[in-house]
Amino acid sequence: MADGLLLINLGTPDGPTSSEVRRYLRQFLGDPRVLDMNAVGRKLLLELVILPTRPSKSAHAYQQIWDPTRGSPLLYHGRDLVAGVAARLGDGWVVELGMRYGAPSIASALDRLIAAGVERVIALPLFPHTASSSSGSALEELYKVAAARLTVPRLATVGAFHDDAGFLDAEVAVAAPVLETSRAEHLVFSF
Repeated sequence: MADGLLLINLGTPDGPTSSEVRRYLRQFLGDPRVLDMNAVGRKLLLELVILPTRPSKSAHAYQQIWDPTRGSPLLYHGRDLVAGVAARLGDGWVVELGMRYGAPSIASALDRLIAAGVERVIALPLFPHTASSSSGSALEELYKVAAARLTVPRLATVGAFHDDAGFLDAEVAVAAPVLETSRAEHLVFSF
């Protein structure tokens, strides 16, 4: 029996259109862990302030980065990551990508792992830090969908890795060539 690795990321709209972005934003910003306020206030802010104007602006930004063949960069880079990690781990592992918001969902990824017969799922939120609005929400969703399944493999999670030496070395390797050719006074990392 294989082990399963569930790589979890935030998510992306299904397309760079206002309607797809609106649907994505409604799900994302409707999460009480993201907009941490009372339900009525969150609903009013979302429906009366954010959703009437933000989707068209965000759709325009998505159109600038959307690949005509592969789609959303977050999704195709996520799929590339799955392929690379699966190749590296070998035959004893099944690797899936699940998005907290949008597709492929955490639920569909877990279902694929269960269908593959995995005995254990290690969930790795792809957020280096721990925060209620990212890893907290993603893991809450994983536990919720797992609890609704008749058969649930053992679940384990990987915590924050923002201070892991391997992660920091990889960040330096990516940043160093850019910093060698520029005279930046500050370097800001954003997760």
